[in-house]
Amino acid sequence: MMAFENNNKRVSQDIQSPTDTKKRKVQFSNEITLHTVPSTTENQDIDEFTIAMFGRFIKSGLDDLDNRNNTKINEIANRLSLPAKNPERLNPQNMNVLLDALSGDVNRVERSRANHLIQSIINFEKWWELPTVTLNKYCAFIKILCSSVPKWWQDIAMTLITSFTLSPETCKAHHTLLQYFLRMIPSSMSFMDSYLAKFFPNKNDSTANLVNYISNLLQLTTYCKELRFQVWSLIIEKIISLDVELQNELDEMDDDVEDGLEDEDEDDDVGVDDEDDDDTNNDISANHDDNGSESDSEEENALEDDEEYVKEISLNIKDLTTKIDSILTLLSSSIAKELTPENMESGDGVVVFNILTTLFKTHVLPTYFTKSIQYVMFMLSQQQPELMDSFLVTLIDISFSPNETSEKKVKSLQYLGSYIARARKLSRTQIIFVASYLTSWLNRYVIERESEVDEIGGMDRFKHFYAAFQSLCYIFCFRRNLFRDVDGSWECDLDKFFQRMIISKFNPLKYCNENVMLMFARITQHEDIAYCFSIIENNNNERLRGIMGKATVDNSTGKKESSPALRAANSTWSLATRQQFIDLQSYFPFDPLFLKNYKKMVQGYYIEWSDVSGDYESDESDD
Repeated sequence: MMAFENNNKRVSQDIQSPTDTKKRKVQFSNEITLHTVPSTTENQDIDEFTIAMFGRFIKSGLDDLDNRNNTKINEIANRLSLPAKNPERLNPQNMNVLLDALSGDVNRVERSRANHLIQSIINFEKWWELPTVTLNKYCAFIKILCSSVPKWWQDIAMTLITSFTLSPETCKAHHTLLQYFLRMIPSSMSFMDSYLAKFFPNKNDSTANLVNYISNLLQLTTYCKELRFQVWSLIIEKIISLDVELQNELDEMDDDVEDGLEDEDEDDDVGVDDEDDDDTNNDISANHDDNGSESDSEEENALEDDEEYVKEISLNIKDLTTKIDSILTLLSSSIAKELTPENMESGDGVVVFNILTTLFKTHVLPTYFTKSIQYVMFMLSQQQPELMDSFLVTLIDISFSPNETSEKKVKSLQYLGSYIARARKLSRTQIIFVASYLTSWLNRYVIERESEVDEIGGMDRFKHFYAAFQSLCYIFCFRRNLFRDVDGSWECDLDKFFQRMIISKFNPLKYCNENVMLMFARITQHEDIAYCFSIIENNNNERLRGIMGKATVDNSTGKKESSPALRAANSTWSLATRQQFIDLQSYFPFDPLFLKNYKKMVQGYYIEWSDVSGDYESDESDD
């Protein structure tokens, strides 16, 4: 529409220069005359004229709306809807005129005939890149619009949140508007959390988009604390999804795939050794019949498929690891700022940690075998002594609550043992307190239930006992130097306690994790507390006799019975139950991290086995 086009072309004219009252000529020849160029003032006059024309066009369009004619308004809307790079799109100068006109009389565009115009303004591509003056007018209009016509707020909120994949620096204007509307329209929180979840990037999206979206979510919680729980819950759910997928990827890798990944890391050439072996096989098979060539081809194809599979798995694992690493680093550093001594004093830090504790109990603890997400609580709880106390109390409450499932109690005990073993900031008082609690509970358990061992039933009946004992042993292996008092005596009478436990009918050296029990046996022998190796050897012999079908001695009667009889007595312990029992006993939540950046962040809060192992063998997982 020519009426509101902005024509900025310079037009050469034979006019008098504004800086000289006389006509200036340079006569190099009779045919050449130097013409003057329009001044800046003249260009400004042209711009102002064009802008004024556009202003009249807008007024005419609004007047037409009153007469149910939206032709001119739709022309403006179409210009607004053009891509940012299109030269026909409305320029900032005309945008200023439009926004001023609409802001001054927003009720005139309330009717449905102007919906296209409003939608075009709301969805104006890259509006946040407008010049500062125009951007301020844009934000002011959005505020006026929603204040006058609240129905548009949800559309605007949707547009703002979908832009969260941009960097937080780019989204400053987005947060300015969100902060304004969340304060002015508190009821909008009822749909805001659903929008945050709806537009969260897919886990297969790029690391940059995921990190930007989460960064903006965390920025949102700084001015809208009411959404903290929903936001952190959403983020943790997404991290768990990535964490579980990563664990599944690792579980699917067999030994050959793992070897392939190691080769790839060393020389970036997967399956080189396999190819050499294949060449040797080709030489051998060539001495047979013609079918050998077909066999060779099949083997080559199989090797190629294996290589592609290894590469695919490797890339997936690296991609997932990068995403989890970046997100956990961002999340922990952000929330740590909420747990300063000043915030703890004001009470806000306590609220923050209570939210984290709730999310740990509802999201993290029930999820089996996560590798990374639990470190959020591990690190953040160590920000203040009272937070460590709180986390320990939470774990103890869950571990021994009569209202919790046995699986959850076992899991909580694993967290308790692993946390005390690995958390560097814990005090000696806190460690001794938990050890005292565990020894007291275990002593009572043996007194009350040891006679049940002779009754028919699988030993999984006592997995709660084994989990508690294993946690204590694990703690002792890491923290043994703290368990002697000033006189050199063992706290909690651990020497007498361990001697009593290992010879009880529960036989914990047999049913607890084998690696932990072997290390425990080495350390207790070195410390002259207990001698476990004879019991471990006897357990191994009994296991071997059971496999071979030889007669064994029934503890309850002292008589020899065939292994089938004993197997019948323990028939309630199915293979599935036994495997679940073994898996639970083999899970240590705070085993060393493998995330490059997050591991550096956690390092100051973490005890490596190599830090405390002394003369004992190092933990392979720490290498």
